[in-house]
Amino acid sequence: MVWTIQASAIAPAGAEPFTPGKPKLHISAQVDQTAVDLGSELTLTITIEGDFAKAELRPLQFPKAFQVTAQSQASNISFQLGNVKRSLSLVYVLAPQEAGTFQLGPFEAVHRGKSFFTDPLEILVTKPILPPKLEEHERFLL
Repeated sequence: MVWTIQASAIAPAGAEPFTPGKPKLHISAQVDQTAVDLGSELTLTITIEGDFAKAELRPLQFPKAFQVTAQSQASNISFQLGNVKRSLSLVYVLAPQEAGTFQLGPFEAVHRGKSFFTDPLEILVTKPILPPKLEEHERFLL
């Protein structure tokens, strides 16, 4: 016995029709803060939306001034007006190792031979303001 399933989709009014072979992919990057003190961490989230099943994320390059302290990923599938929306989020916790201004990205994904890029993110890393250094016999009162 052979089962055959046929399906068709009707796009809602105003929706862009599906074009075979046309990549439906979007990649973005965001951070939870663009200015951070040494000794603190920031979270970078790279999100790929659309038909990412055959997409390849190029190896990520971070400045040497940042150390990856944790990473995770999450995927989401939702149905809206008969359309399936998919997204994949890659989350990196970064700890700066030196002060300065640094650029994260642009990050690249390749889908069906076409490259997609995020916008680069500028991060300012500052030395934290320390309380004044006290002599051994002095006390610091608030």
